[in-house]
Amino acid sequence: MKRRTFYQISLSLPYIALIFSGALTYFTAGFDFLASSDPPGILLGSVFFFSFSAIVWGPLYTWMVVVMLFWGRGKRTDEIRNMYLLSPVLLACAMGIPALLVNTPYSGALLLWGLLYMNRLDFMIPILFKDYQQEQALTAGLVWAFMAAICIVVGYLFVGMVLLIEKVMKRGSLFTEEEDVDRNTNTPALDVV
Repeated sequence: MKRRTFYQISLSLPYIALIFSGALTYFTAGFDFLASSDPPGILLGSVFFFSFSAIVWGPLYTWMVVVMLFWGRGKRTDEIRNMYLLSPVLLACAMGIPALLVNTPYSGALLLWGLLYMNRLDFMIPILFKDYQQEQALTAGLVWAFMAAICIVVGYLFVGMVLLIEKVMKRGSLFTEEEDVDRNTNTPALDVV
Protein backbone atom coordinates (compact mmCIF):
# COMPACT_ATOMS: atom_id res chain seq x y z
CA MET A 1 0.00 0.00 0.00
CA LYS A 2 1.22 3.50 -0.72
CA ARG A 3 1.61 5.90 2.19
CA ARG A 4 -0.63 8.42 0.42
CA THR A 5 -3.40 5.84 0.20
CA PHE A 6 -2.85 4.91 3.84
CA TYR A 7 -3.38 8.52 4.94
CA GLN A 8 -6.49 8.83 2.81
CA ILE A 9 -7.96 5.63 4.22
CA SER A 10 -7.05 6.65 7.77
CA LEU A 11 -9.38 9.64 7.45
CA SER A 12 -12.24 7.15 7.76
CA LEU A 13 -11.14 6.03 11.25
CA PRO A 14 -13.46 8.49 13.10
CA TYR A 15 -16.39 7.29 10.99
CA ILE A 16 -15.62 3.68 11.89
CA ALA A 17 -15.39 4.62 15.57
CA LEU A 18 -18.72 6.46 15.23
CA ILE A 19 -20.40 3.38 13.79
CA PHE A 20 -19.13 1.23 16.66
CA SER A 21 -20.00 3.79 19.33
CA GLY A 22 -23.46 4.30 17.82
CA ALA A 23 -24.08 0.57 17.80
CA LEU A 24 -22.83 0.26 21.38
CA THR A 25 -25.02 3.17 22.45
CA TYR A 26 -28.06 1.63 20.80
CA PHE A 27 -27.51 -1.89 22.16
CA THR A 28 -26.79 -0.78 25.73
CA ALA A 29 -29.40 1.94 26.18
CA GLY A 30 -31.48 2.14 23.04
CA PHE A 31 -32.93 5.49 22.14
CA ASP A 32 -34.08 6.06 25.70
CA PHE A 33 -30.70 6.40 27.42
CA LEU A 34 -31.55 9.81 28.93
CA ALA A 35 -34.56 8.41 30.78
CA SER A 36 -32.46 5.84 32.62
CA SER A 37 -32.28 6.36 36.37
CA ASP A 38 -28.73 5.02 36.59
CA PRO A 39 -26.06 7.35 35.22
CA PRO A 40 -23.66 5.67 32.80
CA GLY A 41 -20.08 4.98 33.81
CA ILE A 42 -17.16 7.01 32.50
CA LEU A 43 -16.46 4.69 29.58
CA LEU A 44 -20.07 4.28 28.52
CA GLY A 45 -20.73 8.01 29.07
CA SER A 46 -17.79 8.82 26.80
CA VAL A 47 -19.21 6.52 24.14
CA PHE A 48 -22.63 8.19 24.46
CA PHE A 49 -21.04 11.63 24.23
CA PHE A 50 -19.00 10.66 21.15
CA SER A 51 -22.08 9.24 19.44
CA PHE A 52 -24.36 12.21 20.05
CA SER A 53 -21.73 14.90 19.58
CA ALA A 54 -21.39 13.65 16.00
CA ILE A 55 -24.36 15.88 15.25
CA VAL A 56 -21.93 18.79 15.61
CA TRP A 57 -18.57 17.38 14.55
CA GLY A 58 -19.79 15.00 11.83
CA PRO A 59 -20.67 17.58 9.15
CA LEU A 60 -17.58 19.68 9.90
CA TYR A 61 -15.31 16.63 9.81
CA THR A 62 -16.87 15.50 6.53
CA TRP A 63 -16.24 18.95 5.06
CA MET A 64 -12.63 18.79 6.28
CA VAL A 65 -12.09 15.32 4.76
CA VAL A 66 -13.45 16.42 1.38
CA VAL A 67 -11.22 19.50 1.40
CA MET A 68 -8.17 17.45 2.40
CA LEU A 69 -8.79 14.90 -0.35
CA PHE A 70 -9.14 17.60 -3.01
CA TRP A 71 -6.18 19.53 -1.63
CA GLY A 72 -4.02 16.38 -1.57
CA ARG A 73 -4.21 15.78 -5.29
CA GLY A 74 -0.79 16.36 -6.78
CA LYS A 75 0.85 17.01 -3.40
CA ARG A 76 3.85 15.17 -2.04
CA THR A 77 3.25 12.47 0.56
CA ASP A 78 5.05 14.44 3.27
CA GLU A 79 2.75 17.42 2.66
CA ILE A 80 -0.29 15.16 3.00
CA ARG A 81 1.15 13.70 6.21
CA ASN A 82 1.74 17.17 7.66
CA MET A 83 -1.82 18.19 6.81
CA TYR A 84 -3.10 15.01 8.42
CA LEU A 85 -1.11 15.81 11.56
CA LEU A 86 -2.66 19.29 11.70
CA SER A 87 -6.22 18.13 10.98
CA PRO A 88 -7.39 18.15 14.65
CA VAL A 89 -6.35 21.80 14.90
CA LEU A 90 -8.23 22.59 11.68
CA LEU A 91 -11.34 20.88 13.01
CA ALA A 92 -10.98 22.69 16.34
CA CYS A 93 -10.92 26.03 14.51
CA ALA A 94 -14.00 24.99 12.52
CA MET A 95 -15.86 24.43 15.80
CA GLY A 96 -16.25 28.21 15.95
CA ILE A 97 -19.06 27.94 13.41
CA PRO A 98 -21.48 26.01 15.68
CA ALA A 99 -20.30 28.08 18.65
CA LEU A 100 -21.52 31.19 16.85
CA LEU A 101 -24.96 29.62 16.60
CA VAL A 102 -25.26 29.21 20.39
CA ASN A 103 -26.25 32.85 20.86
CA THR A 104 -26.00 34.71 17.58
CA PRO A 105 -26.52 38.32 18.78
CA TYR A 106 -23.89 38.07 21.50
CA SER A 107 -21.58 36.11 19.22
CA GLY A 108 -21.81 38.87 16.65
CA ALA A 109 -21.06 41.43 19.34
CA LEU A 110 -18.03 39.42 20.43
CA LEU A 111 -16.76 39.23 16.85
CA LEU A 112 -17.30 42.95 16.29
CA TRP A 113 -15.58 43.73 19.60
CA GLY A 114 -12.61 41.55 18.56
CA LEU A 115 -12.45 43.16 15.13
CA LEU A 116 -12.43 46.64 16.64
CA TYR A 117 -9.79 45.63 19.17
CA MET A 118 -7.51 44.09 16.50
CA ASN A 119 -7.74 47.23 14.39
CA ARG A 120 -6.91 49.45 17.38
CA LEU A 121 -10.37 50.99 17.34
CA ASP A 122 -11.18 49.91 20.87
CA PHE A 123 -11.98 53.50 21.84
CA MET A 124 -15.23 53.01 19.90
CA ILE A 125 -16.32 50.04 22.04
CA PRO A 126 -18.01 52.14 24.79
CA ILE A 127 -19.84 54.16 22.14
CA LEU A 128 -21.11 51.18 20.12
CA PHE A 129 -21.78 48.86 23.03
CA LYS A 130 -23.57 50.92 25.66
CA ASP A 131 -25.56 47.94 26.91
CA TYR A 132 -22.80 45.46 26.18
CA GLN A 133 -22.76 42.57 28.61
CA GLN A 134 -19.31 41.15 28.29
CA GLU A 135 -20.15 37.99 30.24
CA GLN A 136 -22.91 37.07 27.80
CA ALA A 137 -20.69 37.65 24.79
CA LEU A 138 -17.85 35.61 26.25
CA THR A 139 -20.18 32.63 26.48
CA ALA A 140 -19.73 31.99 22.76
CA GLY A 141 -15.97 32.16 23.18
CA LEU A 142 -16.05 29.72 26.08
CA VAL A 143 -18.30 27.30 24.17
CA TRP A 144 -15.91 27.43 21.21
CA ALA A 145 -12.88 26.90 23.47
CA PHE A 146 -14.55 23.90 25.14
CA MET A 147 -15.52 22.31 21.82
CA ALA A 148 -12.09 23.06 20.33
CA ALA A 149 -10.32 21.47 23.29
CA ILE A 150 -12.39 18.32 22.93
CA CYS A 151 -11.65 18.21 19.19
CA ILE A 152 -7.93 18.54 19.78
CA VAL A 153 -7.82 15.83 22.45
CA VAL A 154 -9.99 13.32 20.58
CA GLY A 155 -8.46 14.22 17.21
CA TYR A 156 -4.93 13.60 18.42
CA LEU A 157 -6.04 10.28 19.94
CA PHE A 158 -7.06 9.23 16.42
CA VAL A 159 -3.87 10.68 14.92
CA GLY A 160 -1.83 8.79 17.52
CA MET A 161 -3.57 5.53 16.61
CA VAL A 162 -2.86 6.12 12.92
CA LEU A 163 0.80 6.94 13.61
CA LEU A 164 1.09 3.74 15.64
CA ILE A 165 -0.41 1.72 12.77
CA GLU A 166 1.94 3.50 10.35
CA LYS A 167 4.94 2.61 12.50
CA VAL A 168 3.92 -1.07 12.59
CA MET A 169 3.40 -1.06 8.83
CA LYS A 170 6.82 0.53 8.25
CA ARG A 171 8.51 -2.12 10.39
CA GLY A 172 6.74 -4.82 8.43
CA SER A 173 7.75 -3.15 5.13
CA LEU A 174 4.11 -3.05 4.05
CA PHE A 175 4.42 0.28 2.25
CA THR A 176 5.37 0.32 -1.41
CA GLU A 177 7.69 2.91 -2.84
CA GLU A 178 5.93 5.68 -4.65
CA GLU A 179 7.05 8.46 -6.88
CA ASP A 180 6.03 12.02 -6.21
CA VAL A 181 6.42 14.62 -8.91
CA ASP A 182 8.65 17.48 -7.86
CA ARG A 183 6.71 20.54 -9.01
CA ASN A 184 9.82 22.69 -9.34
CA THR A 185 11.68 20.49 -11.82
CA ASN A 186 8.80 18.28 -13.11
CA THR A 187 10.93 15.22 -12.48
CA PRO A 188 9.90 12.27 -10.37
CA ALA A 189 11.20 12.46 -6.81
CA LEU A 190 11.46 9.09 -5.08
CA ASP A 191 9.65 8.97 -1.76
CA VAL A 192 11.83 7.03 0.64
CA VAL A 193 9.90 5.05 3.18
